Amino acid sequence: MLTVTEMLKYGGIDTNTRIKLARHKDDREGVNLEELVHSGMFEIYQSYQERDVFKECDYVVSFIEGGRNQALLVGVYEVVSKIGVDGVPEEYQKHFGPEAKKDSKYKYTLVKLNGFEAFEKRLVFEWFVGSRSWFRILTKETDIKILQWKPEGYVADFPGYDDVTLSYIELEKIINNPMGNKVWHDQLSFVKGVYLILDRKTGSLYVGSATGTRGFLGRWSDYANDGHGGNKRLRDIVESDKRRKYDFQFSILKVVASTTVYDDIIKEETKYKRKLGTRVFGLNPN
Repeated sequence: MLTVTEMLKYGGIDTNTRIKLARHKDDREGVNLEELVHSGMFEIYQSYQERDVFKECDYVVSFIEGGRNQALLVGVYEVVSKIGVDGVPEEYQKHFGPEAKKDSKYKYTLVKLNGFEAFEKRLVFEWFVGSRSWFRILTKETDIKILQWKPEGYVADFPGYDDVTLSYIELEKIINNPMGNKVWHDQLSFVKGVYLILDRKTGSLYVGSATGTRGFLGRWSDYANDGHGGNKRLRDIVESDKRRKYDFQFSILKVVASTTVYDDIIKEETKYKRKLGTRVFGLNPN
């Protein structure tokens, strides 16, 4: 079974050098590691640390939590240098929430290495059961094994319509990676219905309907494209701050057959708007 050491050798890394494994997990307010990876801010997040965690280290193999005792590969980095700092610049702090990184004492220059692109965000490794430490020195004893190699862009198994709850990042990945999420594409395009968007930052709700020939897949593709799907109040939110689309969560309220006529779907949409009060208190203008 492939291990992290074998992966590093494949990428041309001398595994006799000093290497650390780091699985980032952060439950502090405003921190979404998956979003940071997606937006390109992860490298900055990782470079600021409160402790000198990457001292005496040549390379860092970085992961984010990929499930219980699991680690999803983000990339392999060379440790070039470090300096002392007092916190993190305000321009970056806003991406990390009010608490994370504000007490940083060290800033590392970490250079992401080429040669691992086929593995990044796809390889899931086992992590150390019961371990409280988020980093380990790579040795023969800590040479973790691969548990899964995900298809490119894979998000999750389709859970059934009643259990669909997607973050914006997950939605975007599903829409943009049809080969890695074929079942999602098949199931979402097979039916029409009514959906709910939750703004996780404010708690506001938006009720919408999927009435087109491609069902939920077609309608949700609009959101993956621009973040707001043409909805006025959602557009106002996204245009005020492009990052706000990552606060949106998508779920399904009502599924109907693809043969259901437009007027009947709109009746269901109107019913849910009334039940949830989204015209008065939410994001539906009508």
